[in-house]
Amino acid sequence: MKHQDSQSSGRDRILDAAEIAFADDGFSGAGMKAIAQKAGVAQGLLHYHFTNKEGLYAAVIERRSGIINAERLERLAAVDLTAPDAVARILRALMEPPLGPKGGGRAYARILAGLTVGDARDAELVRLHYDDTAARFIDALHTALPGASRAAISWGYNLAIGTLVAAVSNSGRPERLGGADPDKTQQEDVLNTLTTYVEGGIRALIAPPPD
Repeated sequence: MKHQDSQSSGRDRILDAAEIAFADDGFSGAGMKAIAQKAGVAQGLLHYHFTNKEGLYAAVIERRSGIINAERLERLAAVDLTAPDAVARILRALMEPPLGPKGGGRAYARILAGLTVGDARDAELVRLHYDDTAARFIDALHTALPGASRAAISWGYNLAIGTLVAAVSNSGRPERLGGADPDKTQQEDVLNTLTTYVEGGIRALIAPPPD
């Protein structure tokens, strides 16, 4: 049991170090030797657990997306899709977990930003680790917005993710430009702003064209 615990602890340290390295340096810039040094393990242990850098990168995405998506789906399951505020509650369920302590903060937001505009490898990782959960949220929005086209809701969902990534990774710029103190910004205020903005955008997308 102690040996298994030690292996698990070493694996987690590697993933923690790799997440920071991939966020700071990107996939191409992050080095296995530097990641091993930061994790305090032998470089051979990285190859033992993950085979190569591609495997390590995929494991970083799998771990963090699994944590975020589990919380998202738990929150989504508690939403009454027939309630008047269903759309806002669905969006809160989507956006709150990445903003919380398990979301990986700005480091993972930088990785996610790269995933959304990345190459074929990144597109496949998004498909594997995010598309099923995305479909659940699009289904929920489609139920809460009867009569809206799924295509419009899908666009709204994807634009919401872009907005969320920008919000998680921001360095206080919105506050500075608005004359506010970034250090006094509360997570709940950010969440409320995001929810209001994204809901308004989705409702504008599905509104019938003017006569």
